[in-house]
Amino acid sequence: MLDLDSLELRDRLTLSREIPTAGERAALFNRVRRGEMVRLRRGVYVLAAEWALLDLAAKNRWESQAAVALVGRDLVISHHSAAALWRLPWFGELPTQTHTVDDFAKGGRSSSELIRHTVGIPKLTERIDGVCVTTLARTVADLCRASTFQQGVVIADAALRRTTHPLPHFPRTSLTREHLAAELALVHLRQGTAKARRVIDFADGAADRPGESLSRVNMALAGFSAPKLQVPLRGASGKWWTVDFWWPQFNLIGEFDGNMKYTDAEFLHGRTPNEALIDEKRREDDLRAAGHGMSRWPWDTAISLPRLRRHLLAAGVR
Repeated sequence: MLDLDSLELRDRLTLSREIPTAGERAALFNRVRRGEMVRLRRGVYVLAAEWALLDLAAKNRWESQAAVALVGRDLVISHHSAAALWRLPWFGELPTQTHTVDDFAKGGRSSSELIRHTVGIPKLTERIDGVCVTTLARTVADLCRASTFQQGVVIADAALRRTTHPLPHFPRTSLTREHLAAELALVHLRQGTAKARRVIDFADGAADRPGESLSRVNMALAGFSAPKLQVPLRGASGKWWTVDFWWPQFNLIGEFDGNMKYTDAEFLHGRTPNEALIDEKRREDDLRAAGHGMSRWPWDTAISLPRLRRHLLAAGVR
């Protein structure tokens, strides 16, 4: 997917107010009608061919850039929009509005495109892709209040994992659950606090992917024993392997078997999808030969409490 840095992106945004002549503006609107340009915000346009190459999270980032360009001043991007800029995963439909936080006194109306949270500008902010954004801790605290428990856990797990698995060219963090709880206490809101605390208490940076986070949520809701996460186990060959979930009391390995293992370059490490599939089969055979039970489940099982309950009960988890 296309992902341009802020300078490249700003050059690709066309603001109608910056077009000097009526004829040139008319030419722009003709291109919009022909489908050659896409409207991101009122008065902000990009090439349709480039827009089509973006995934939903990248589109959300471009829309935030468009909001900043349109306002003509720094906005502190927050909530879902900040999560997209931080490259945090999201479960469910991603809102199209750009969210910001602003001073109490400034007020200002929200619109169908720009949501203003007049809760005060935090003392600490970061800059990503040239845009001012809430810190990772504040972004998680805001979203834990405003989203479902499942969505909050996906975000919080990924944010905590960022401490040990940082992204290149992004602000370094050393986030803990204690940091998240402290940030939550600083927000001048009470609505959603109990839900956010529940998310923070449950969050675990050892969860590697959203499918693992959602599996953990449904395991807990189903009343299963909590597994250990990302545990190294020795196979019959003597080689050590890291498994997603481990129930030592049942001698059972659990693996979320998402498609990314066989399609994403981050997981393939230069292998073809077929080579990755063969390697995964050898890994499973080695662990089974060492006497460990193994249970795998795909995305549609991970996100469904009834399906995951049935699957794990059949595997012997209690």
